[in-house]
Amino acid sequence: VATVAFGMGINKPNVRFVVHYDIPKSIEAYYQETGRAGRDGLAAEAIMYFDPADIGRVRRFFEDIEDEQRRRVEEQRFNAMASFAEAQTCRRQILLNYFSEYKRETCGNCDICLNPPTSFDGTLVAQQALSCVYRAEQRFGIGYIVELLRGANTSRIRDNNHHQLSTYGIGKEHSVEFWLSILRQLIHQGLLSQDITQGSSLRLTEAARAVLKSEYALQLAEPRLQAKHVYQDKLAQFNYDKKLFAKLRALRKELADADDVPPYVVFNDKTLAEMAQLMPTNDSEFLKVSGVGFTKLNKYGAPFLNTIRDYLAAN
Repeated sequence: VATVAFGMGINKPNVRFVVHYDIPKSIEAYYQETGRAGRDGLAAEAIMYFDPADIGRVRRFFEDIEDEQRRRVEEQRFNAMASFAEAQTCRRQILLNYFSEYKRETCGNCDICLNPPTSFDGTLVAQQALSCVYRAEQRFGIGYIVELLRGANTSRIRDNNHHQLSTYGIGKEHSVEFWLSILRQLIHQGLLSQDITQGSSLRLTEAARAVLKSEYALQLAEPRLQAKHVYQDKLAQFNYDKKLFAKLRALRKELADADDVPPYVVFNDKTLAEMAQLMPTNDSEFLKVSGVGFTKLNKYGAPFLNTIRDYLAAN
């Protein structure tokens, strides 16, 4: 029914449902595909089935894109779609804001509006997040800003002298998941924008000024953090070596910082857990790990295999 291919798909005015059995690769694609429904002006539904595990699977498709700039753009477009799928604010508002039609009014029809999360006065945490973005000169992405807010002791932060910022550690009482949710909501509400030409660095919009000046109370959704427990349950299914897993995560962080990318771009935790379970020691064994292809093998295989070999030799 729904497709982005020109001249394809069902072009009837009375389509009542558009169902996605998988997450689209961009908001542009999702918007065009769901636009097939209700062209006669009557009520229609757009339903998307989504599992967080889909995100990592789709991201692996981007590894085969050789042009780095194109790959980054495609990844950031998909990141926006993934953020939309995980959103806790009005979905129509998110779509309009994505296309630079900033609206503070909610639609009252989407799943979030019909079953809203608990809201709270988020003015203070919004001011903390916005101030942190500003103090960091609006040059860094979500992951780095979360680290600043929580006072992470990383070489990248020290090299940038950002441990000297007044906003460093200002939100250390909150979890990573909490700040990720807050920053995504600020993007969805049009208070922050992402520059995909500069590594998705966060930028304050004109609307952020009113929040920083406390001209009104900003309502945010209380982050729903149950996904963390689901994620932990999934990891618990692996009978993996916890100490090796910790070493692999530390290595991943170093490589991600060196490449200026989020850690999941190197490998996700599920892949690291499988490495810590299978303990590959050569290229052919490494390729048998879920999430490892020839591109990742060529780029990251040597340091990960060396870490595993060293660990086995010491234990």
